Parts: sequence; structure tokens; C-alpha cells
Amino acid sequence: MKKIVSLITVCAVVVSTNFIYADNKEDNLDKKLNENRQEQTTIVNKIKDLDEKVAEIEANISKTNEEISKLDTEINGTQEEIKTLENNIKENEEALGKRLKVINNNYSMGYLKVILSSTSLSDFFNNIYIVKQVVEQDKILLQELDDNKVAVESKEKELEDKKQKQEELKSQLQSDNESVQADKSELQALKNELEKEENDLESELEKIAAEAAAKLAAEQAAKEEAARQESSNNGSTSGPTGVISSGSWPVPGHTRISSPYGYRQHPVLNVQKLHTGVDIPAPKGTPAVAIDNGTVIFSGTQGSYGNTVMIQHDDGKVTLYAHNSELVVSVGQRVQKGQVVTKIGSTGRSTGPHLHFEVRINGKHTNPMPYIG
Repeated sequence: MKKIVSLITVCAVVVSTNFIYADNKEDNLDKKLNENRQEQTTIVNKIKDLDEKVAEIEANISKTNEEISKLDTEINGTQEEIKTLENNIKENEEALGKRLKVINNNYSMGYLKVILSSTSLSDFFNNIYIVKQVVEQDKILLQELDDNKVAVESKEKELEDKKQKQEELKSQLQSDNESVQADKSELQALKNELEKEENDLESELEKIAAEAAAKLAAEQAAKEEAARQESSNNGSTSGPTGVISSGSWPVPGHTRISSPYGYRQHPVLNVQKLHTGVDIPAPKGTPAVAIDNGTVIFSGTQGSYGNTVMIQHDDGKVTLYAHNSELVVSVGQRVQKGQVVTKIGSTGRSTGPHLHFEVRINGKHTNPMPYIG
């Protein structure tokens, strides 16, 4: 009996020493993991800000496109006006040319011939009046020609200004959009690096948990062997309390799975990420039970998992219960299938009350469904 007690004492000292080292290392990793996730949150917020800027630029692009479309209509109208003016100039020049041709293609000599062709004094004054009227009409026609040519030059300048404005608007928007997209790409690359670091840290924490589970299982086996011998000597037995179900489902009465095992769009980070367990929604305070006999190897807060319980089962698998509002069991406690171990909540990185349930084999997560179906 003394030999068994001594063996238990030695195991306890070795395991506790290893746990202190593992706890320190785990604390450092948890600290790094929390810092990593804070940086990710900051970057996500920056990306959201950039998305808002992109949306603003896209709205400006839409508005500018409307302005460009309006300018296109105005340009087409201006081009039509220029065309009309040019036609007027052409028609007036043709009319003036024909009449000048009639008077022998010599403007001043033509009028002189008209006056000198008078046969009487009254005819002379009449011809002078006609010539005067024709001259006035010529002045009007020539003035109209000048005005039309000035108008054409003005419209052409207006046309060039509008085309230049179009190009400036397009160039500025393209520059703004490229700048924002470049910033967004840089932040996304940094975010990807942080996600990889997060996955590496989580893997390291899982490895530490698996090692701790193996050590604690060895200690617990020694304790149980001693307890069995003690019980055999005393002829007494003891059993667990708080059992509410003999089934293997972790949340009795709540069978809906809101998020299965596998890759999904993370509800908080809004990125594709592996979901390492299943989510079972239930009201806050709903009991969650052990799916099999085993020993509690972790009971406390663990990063984004929030309030967490981990159980090393007799067949070697480890189950994890996360986001709880209350932890009912403590490290080293022996639990039986169906015994209440936690009460559901929404601690850690969570969007609402539910149990995040995982099964791990040799320290690596796997699809829990074959173990709880």
C-alpha cells in the first residue's frame, strides 16, 4: 500500500512540474494568440474602412459616369450646333457668291454699272436706293457669316474643354481606385500572415493540451488503481453524481447544428476558415454533458474559446466544450457519460449562446459527428 502511495506521489510531482512548464508556455502562447487576434481585428476594421472608401469611390464613379454621359449628350448637341452653323456659313457663302457672279464677279464695279445704267433721273435715284438696300443686305449677310464663324470657334473650344474634363474625371477616379485597392491588397496580405500565425499558435496550444492530457491521464490511472485497491480492501464503491442523461449527445434536448465541422465563412472575422467542431445552439445556462467516461484535463478560459472544458476519455479521445457561461467540473475530476460538465453561454469569440463541441484524436481535431450521432 505504501509503495502505491509513493508511486502516486512521484507521478504527481513529475506531472505537476511538467504542467507548470506547460502552463507557462501555454500562457505565453495565449498572450501571443490574443495579440494576434487583436491585430487581426484592427486590420479587419481597416479593411472595412477601405471598403467604405471603395464604396464611396464607386459611388463617385457612378456619379461621374452620369456626368460623363451628360457631357456626351452635350458634346453631341454641340457637334450638331457646329454642323448647323457650318451649313449656314456654306449656304450664305454660296448665296453671296452667286449674286456676286451675277454682277460680273466685281463687287464695287457691279454696283457702279447698275447706277450708270440709269435712263433717267428718277431711274438713277431708284437704282441708288436698290444698290443701297443690296449693300445693307450684304452687310447683314457678311455679319452673319462672321458671327457664325466666331460661334463655331467658341463651340469647338467648348467641345475640347468638355472632352478634357471627361478625361480628367476618369483619370482621377482611376488613380483613387488603384490607390485604395493597393492599400486593401497590402492589408489583406498582412491579414493572411496573421491568420497563418494564428493557426500555428493554435496548433502549438493543441499540442500542449494533448501532451498535458497524456500526462494527466497517466496520473489519473495511477490514482484510480490506488483507489480500486483501497476500495477492494474496504469493500466499498462510489459513483458519480449529477448524471442527467445516458445518451452520447452533448446537449440533451437540443439537436440542431447551426454550424457543422469543416471550412466556412467565419461569422466574426468574415473570412474562409476551418471550423474545428460543431456548434449546437441552446439558451444560456442549458446543461452540456460528457459524451463518455473520462477525466477533466482543462477547466478555464482559453483564448477565443472562452470558458472551456476538455475531457480525456478512457478510449484516448479528447472532447472540448467551448463558449460556456459556467464550468461545473474542475481539472482532475473523474466524470461519467451523461454527467453535466458545463452550462452553455457565449464567452470568447462568439455570436450568441451555443456549445462549440470538438473531438480530438492524438491531439488533432476531427469531425465529431461519428462520436455523438
